[in-house]
This record gives sequence, structure tokens and C-alpha cells, in this order.
Amino acid sequence: MSTSPARNLPDPAGSNTAFGSAKRPYLFQVDLIRSTTFALVIFIHALTRTTDEIGSIGTNSTALLFHATRNIFFALTGFVLMYQYAGRADFRAGWFWRRRMKLVIVPYILWSAVYWAVIGMWSYGRLDEIPHSLDEFWNQLKWGTAGFHLYFLLVMLQVYILFPAIRLLVTKTRGHHAALLATSLGVQIAVYAVITYWTPPASWAGWWWHHYATVIPYQFFILLGAVAAVHREELDGWIRGRGRALTAALIGAGAFALGVYLYGALTRGEVFSHDSPFSVTLLPFMVLAVPAIYAMGLHWATDVRPYSPRFGRVVAYASNRSFPVFLVHVLILFLLLRPKTDGEPTLVHALGQPWGTTATYLLTVALSLVVVEVLRRLPGSVYLTGRPRLPLRRRH
Repeated sequence: MSTSPARNLPDPAGSNTAFGSAKRPYLFQVDLIRSTTFALVIFIHALTRTTDEIGSIGTNSTALLFHATRNIFFALTGFVLMYQYAGRADFRAGWFWRRRMKLVIVPYILWSAVYWAVIGMWSYGRLDEIPHSLDEFWNQLKWGTAGFHLYFLLVMLQVYILFPAIRLLVTKTRGHHAALLATSLGVQIAVYAVITYWTPPASWAGWWWHHYATVIPYQFFILLGAVAAVHREELDGWIRGRGRALTAALIGAGAFALGVYLYGALTRGEVFSHDSPFSVTLLPFMVLAVPAIYAMGLHWATDVRPYSPRFGRVVAYASNRSFPVFLVHVLILFLLLRPKTDGEPTLVHALGQPWGTTATYLLTVALSLVVVEVLRRLPGSVYLTGRPRLPLRRRH
């Protein structure tokens, strides 16, 4: 593995520079995990927007397993942050917050305003109401609902706020990390059980429904990633050669979650639920998905990448653009599917299925990359994309 510094190791906000001057090996597996996870996120968004998300068992069966992507990325977040900052004697919370928070909070506010103006106002012919509807914008901003994917950035902000405490917790419990993760997993099961089975009083429902926009349902995965970073060498040694076992366990956990879902859908008509990402029966699959995708990334980084430099460059490019593409893709998806024919998106109506979904996905990715390439070259790129501005012309 390369011994280049971690200056290019991508973190969720898109910053490339590690704290201080300490050297860290470049983890190429992070590039593949990050780009793969975002590609799957965009696919499931294309699928649910081009099919019957509410009434289709097929769509919901697929979406059920793809919910793991958010947890994979929160585990990756904990891993990357801890990998960069664990053991830094000069680490200071204030410095960390000043440097990192702006790379998430400013894009979050800017893109929330864009999505609110385009989807919430322009699409309903309400542009003239914008000056008088700022309270509506505030309500969407505080819960990450201006775009249905923006809650993710709101949770990321909470992770950044809590990271100094997470770092301290993982450092102080060295030697007891198994107990730490077991306790966290117990809390995770309890949280999922409450979300799945408890119905809040009507007076609580207004804020309770926004549990997805808090760090609480993801705390185990963040800690899992942070602990894994501290034990990275041991983890890499343990995980090599266990890809098949992890795959088999993942398939089994997925089959169990799907079986429970299909039983409820076919016997009780429970086809769709907003709380399906937090189902207790889905949790084993989500937990196993983290080491499984890490094993895939590690195998690629150590056994495949050295012999496929072109694909390696593609993965590096995709990883570098994944965060801004995530910011942009829902707007592209909305505009692509806005024209309707006979009540369904014209693109889907013209091509039929599955080609309508396939074309929507590919066009969304391609057009999002085009937009990102433009935004990366504008002044203020770091606040529009979470990435530094690129030169207008390639340097030779």
C-alpha cells in the first residue's frame, strides 16, 4: 500500500488535508467504498422516483436493502475522521469545528435554498411568494426537508459537532472497545425497536417523525467506523480471506429481512413504511454490510487496483466528485422527470420499464457530473460543492 500522506483521503465534507503534518497511508479502499455507496444512493432514488414507491412490493423490496447505504456512509465517516485525527496530540475541537463545519453547513444552507426555491416554490408557481415565505424555508432548513436527501447533511453536521467527544470516548476506552460496541449496539437495537413498534402521542408526532434527521439512529455505525479505524491493521488482517463468509452472512441477513418484509406485505398489506430504514429485522443486514463492503474495497485496493490503473483513476475521479454529485443529483432527477405524459414521467412513458429507470439513472449521473464540473470551476466552489475550485484549464 502506498505511503503517501492522507492529504487526498476523502472525508464526507470533501476536504483532503489531514490535521497537522503527520503521515498516513493512503487508503484506496475508501475511494471505492465512497463512490460505490453514492452510486447506489443515486440508483435507489432513480428507482423510487420512476416506479410506484407506495404500492410496489418489488420497489420496496429493493429499497429495503439499499437503505444500508446511509449506514455504510456514516460508518465510513467515523472511520475516515478517526483515521485522520486519532492520536494527534495537537488536536483541538475549536480548530476542527472552524475548519470542517463550514464545508458542510454552507453547502447545506445554499442547496436547501436552491431546492426550496425550485421544487417548493417554482414548480408550484409560487416564486412571487418567496419574500413572504421565509418561515416555510426555515422549517425545511431545520429538518433537512428542502430536498429529500438533505437530511444527510444535517446529520453530518451533528457528527462533526460530536466528533471531538467521539474521539475522546474511543481513546479513553482503548482496551474495552468490544464492550463499547456491544453497548452501542444494544442502544441501536432499542432505538430501532422504539421507532418500529412505538406510536408516539399525536402531540409528539410533528417532531418525532424527524428522527431520521438526528444522529441517534446512526450512532452505532459512526462508533463502529471510529473503532475500526483505530484497529485498522488488525481489521485488514482479519478480513482478508473472509470475503466469502461475509458475503454468505450478508445474503442470509438480507434474505431474512426480505422474508419478514414480504410476509407483512402479502399477509397484512404493509407494502410501504416511512420507518422501513429503521426496522429491527433489517439491522443485521445493515451491520454486516459495513465489513462486507470494506472487504470488497480492501480486495480491490490490494489485489486488483495495482493491475488496473485506468479503472483506479475512474474510481478516484468518482470518489472526488461523489459529494457534490450527491448535492446536485436530486435537482437533476426532478427536472428530468418533471415532464409528464399520461400521468407518468415522459422519459419512462417513452421507454417503458426497466429502460425508463435505467435511462433515468444514467442520465442523472451524467448530467450531475457535468453540472459539478461547471460548479467546481466557479468562484466559491468550496461552498457550492464542498471541494476547492479547479482551474479553468488543465495545467501541463
